[in-house]
Amino acid sequence: MISYELKFQFCNLSDALHRNVTDNFESVSFNITKDNFIQVQVVLKEKTSTDMEYIDDFIAEFSALQETDNVLPPIVKEKDKNLPLKYVVFQQG
Repeated sequence: MISYELKFQFCNLSDALHRNVTDNFESVSFNITKDNFIQVQVVLKEKTSTDMEYIDDFIAEFSALQETDNVLPPIVKEKDKNLPLKYVVFQQG
């Protein structure tokens, strides 16, 4: 069963993301570490300065919704064939 905290973080990240995503985004996923830090991973078709600004914006919005300073800097990758992190919030096609 999915915990309340996990559902809460999924909703927070979805809310921050829906105003800050472009067609260049392949996926956005996250994981919660054993120490309760949140690691977000973004996979882009290609890195652009515009998309990096969108990522900074949604990470700032997501961080502002937290009760503590627990959001790690995001992992940003290009066209990665590796699996996303445990909880996928957005995935294209």
